[in-house]
Amino acid sequence: LACAASGNPPPHVTCDKLGDSQEPPPASPNVTRAHAGTYQCRATNAHGSALRNVTVTVECEWRERLFGRG
Repeated sequence: LACAASGNPPPHVTCDKLGDSQEPPPASPNVTRAHAGTYQCRATNAHGSALRNVTVTVECEWRERLFGRG
């Protein structure tokens, strides 16, 4: 998960998982089900701030192989 924003002046961008202080999932294949949840991305500069919520769902492929879909 990468939060990005552009503006003039360039905004400071943060992304936090709502409900705890966990960092966003890493940009690698090492994502776990613990990374699932809602993240709030905030961009702030001298003109104000903007917020967006992003919901991350982590699906486990091996579970589908063991139990099938549905």
